[in-house]
Amino acid sequence: MKPFFFLIALLAIGSAQAQTAPATPKFLPLRPKDPAPQPAQSPQAVIQTSSLLKVNVTHQSHNLRIPWQKEGAGGRRGLGVVLEGNRILVTGQMVSDATYIELELPESGQKIPARVIAVDYEANLALLAPSTTPERTAAFFTGLRPMEVDTSARIGDTLVVWQTGRVGELIVTPMRISKVMNQGYVVENASFIVYEAQGIIRSEANSFTLPVAKGGKLAALLLRYDSKNQLATLLPAPIIEHFLKDVADGKYDGFPSLGIEFQITLDDQFREYLGMTPDQPGVYISSVTKGASAEQAGVKKGDIMLSINGSEIDSRGDYQDPHYGPLSVSHIVRGKAFVGDEVEMKVMREGKEITLKGKLTRKQPEDYLVLPYQFDKGPRYILNGGLLFQELTRPYLNSFGNEQQGGPILRLARIAGSPEEYEKKGRKKVVFLSAVLPTTSTQGYERLSGQIVDEVNGMAITQLEDIAEAFKKPQDGIHIVRLDQYPFVIHLDAAKVEKDNLQLINGMFRISSLSRLD
Repeated sequence: MKPFFFLIALLAIGSAQAQTAPATPKFLPLRPKDPAPQPAQSPQAVIQTSSLLKVNVTHQSHNLRIPWQKEGAGGRRGLGVVLEGNRILVTGQMVSDATYIELELPESGQKIPARVIAVDYEANLALLAPSTTPERTAAFFTGLRPMEVDTSARIGDTLVVWQTGRVGELIVTPMRISKVMNQGYVVENASFIVYEAQGIIRSEANSFTLPVAKGGKLAALLLRYDSKNQLATLLPAPIIEHFLKDVADGKYDGFPSLGIEFQITLDDQFREYLGMTPDQPGVYISSVTKGASAEQAGVKKGDIMLSINGSEIDSRGDYQDPHYGPLSVSHIVRGKAFVGDEVEMKVMREGKEITLKGKLTRKQPEDYLVLPYQFDKGPRYILNGGLLFQELTRPYLNSFGNEQQGGPILRLARIAGSPEEYEKKGRKKVVFLSAVLPTTSTQGYERLSGQIVDEVNGMAITQLEDIAEAFKKPQDGIHIVRLDQYPFVIHLDAAKVEKDNLQLINGMFRISSLSRLD
């Protein structure tokens, strides 16, 4: 499916800058525009446009492979939905790596600056607020009407996509919901429910974020549009409502997750191997994330998950949702529950049914051994004597694209896919040698990259901070770096390293800082 906005997905493959920001949206005409002038807006249309604001964003992401540099600045334009309290709802993509945000009245063009007060990149949602004086804010929002959220949409319902034209006129596109299912939004391995709807959408210049309404209330936000098949993927109101309820207390916890991977149990031989009866429901737990909700509740790899909170799980990993029919079991946790809620799971272990209870948690991105995504800040690194050390992240790997993921990059990708061995060794992060710059210290080591760093000057490396500390303690004037691959050991003259560092700061590489550890 082609994205409606021709976005580069946040974890897209094939970009040198990788996932840290979506591309500036570009448009192709989806159908010929009617040359006739737009009819005068109805009173209802005037009410609807008073719930919308144009949002203009300037953004600049970091280069993941040259971490002291930034990519070129860009801009995004979209529509925000006005909510109670002078807040504005947009997608998380809209504000990723933002350096400046402003709100604009569609008709008059009046503008005020804004800031992000809450963002969830997994759920692809962000909440904005004005960043100006109360008097100016009050004047700007005079006449604007907050929009309510409506979670009642069901399969077969007709929704309308709202856009504004060049002079603020409302453009309405009807779409019919044909399917409800689970999909990722923009972050890898973060799945939520989506509406799939059919209809023809005409693209407009300010359409990075588009609201979708039902009866004048917010029913969804447009995520993607496949113009060839006329299919839209919508971020639904239940997820939006969950996000807003979580934000309401002033402390955003995020969507909880179980932290499991499972295999379906449709194959008869596999079921027989697991000791399952022919009519027994459930899925096989193939992986349990360390420190996540399931592990804390006692779930183990090899268990057969039978039910969650009383909802039986079938052999496909679905439960019967009262509103949408068969739906992935992840919606019970990610769509209905909050961090801190109790969860009850029934599993079969060694032929016996066991009931496990615990509290739902959300494992933060920085708590993972391999960072799953990163926005709004640059990658962590240390550059010493020409050796560039970084922590392994999914965005870094994705920056190489599928075609280039061979050799050291393929090995790093395998480590990221199965990091359990490194977790057992007590690693907090996987630190690796990502590049070697030509200096007097690195002569003979120019082709090294991709090796995991085990020790520096006798100190075991568990995270990037260990590298910084270890380089303070050379052994007899020599830095000794031990790797897990050939040549296994690198020797650097400590005095030469200091001279090389001065040249790196002032030389041709335009290096502003030798490290970033925040």
